[in-house]
Amino acid sequence: MSIQHPGGDPNANLYAQLKQDVLERIPHITTVEYVPDDVQAKQLQATFDPTRLDPQTGPESPKLIIAWYRQTPHDWFRVNYTDPNTGFHAGWHQDEDHPDLGRAHFQYKTETGEDRWGITFEHETPSLILWEIIDELLEEVLPTYQYYSHS
Repeated sequence: MSIQHPGGDPNANLYAQLKQDVLERIPHITTVEYVPDDVQAKQLQATFDPTRLDPQTGPESPKLIIAWYRQTPHDWFRVNYTDPNTGFHAGWHQDEDHPDLGRAHFQYKTETGEDRWGITFEHETPSLILWEIIDELLEEVLPTYQYYSHS
């Protein structure tokens, strides 16, 4: 069971910054939207062009969903990538779901297996953390785990 964030609204200014400073600069991403809309923005959703990913996927576009709450001492966030073509899911979470793994963890799930482990980020600024996550997604996670099998 997933533990939901304890309450409050996401920082609308932070979402605008993440959209402009990070997501709109990634050539693999075709659209970035506030969910459910720009007035009640509870999440950001970025849509990937499946032909720009390596390995390529398709025909449906994979999505990156971001929920981020600014708080002290550490932000609460979930950055989740889902590919509807392969059933692959990857998530970078800094929440209370797996305290045994530390403050933040990475998890992935394929049709044949899943795993999770604790992670740390080089940066503390949200936009730089998101850059780290997207870089890891494109350079390491998709090529390594999207078609990984626990055989």
